[in-house]
Amino acid sequence: MITIFHVPHSRSLRVVWLMEELGEDYRLEKVAFPPPASYRAVSPLGTVPAIDDDGIRMTESIAILQYLTGRRLVAGDETARALTVGPLPDPAAYAEHLNLLHFGEADFTGACTGIFRGRLAARASGREESDPQNRLDRLASRLAYVEDRLADGREWITGTRFTIADISVGYAVGFTALMKLEAMFGPRVAAYWQRLLARPALQRAMAA
Repeated sequence: MITIFHVPHSRSLRVVWLMEELGEDYRLEKVAFPPPASYRAVSPLGTVPAIDDDGIRMTESIAILQYLTGRRLVAGDETARALTVGPLPDPAAYAEHLNLLHFGEADFTGACTGIFRGRLAARASGREESDPQNRLDRLASRLAYVEDRLADGREWITGTRFTIADISVGYAVGFTALMKLEAMFGPRVAAYWQRLLARPALQRAMAA
């Protein structure tokens, strides 16, 4: 059974969400934030998520999503197949899927964490919390990109089918909401967030 080392609201939510979408059992090991020094025995950099899959350990959330779906694809799991996109039969769809999957972490979540860390630093120093305009502008441009992706009426980020790219991008949309910046959502992003929130798997993951 897969063990997921988890801090609520952190990137480990992506992994819990995927396991809930797959409908598989997993073991949840809650980690304090910030993680204690002893946690480095699991994750050498002290970051979450981390998983242990029968001795296989990983610590990067997007790589974990690809690993978990990919391992099940090899085994012929149809649920996993529905959650990802392969190079066959359409390389263009595969490229779009990969680009959005990694955009959700490297670019979109990165814009969120810049604001979040700034707020933590202000709080720790006793300064008034205010979000620098350049950081807000960076986040706004990422939200505008998602808004544009949804402009053709698609339900999910790559089209009509929910995939792990939605777990990646959806986490960043949720991070924005968690920081009480939902006023920055365009109408399509706001509707997309509500569709994500309506998914029972996400509801279970958020309650974990």
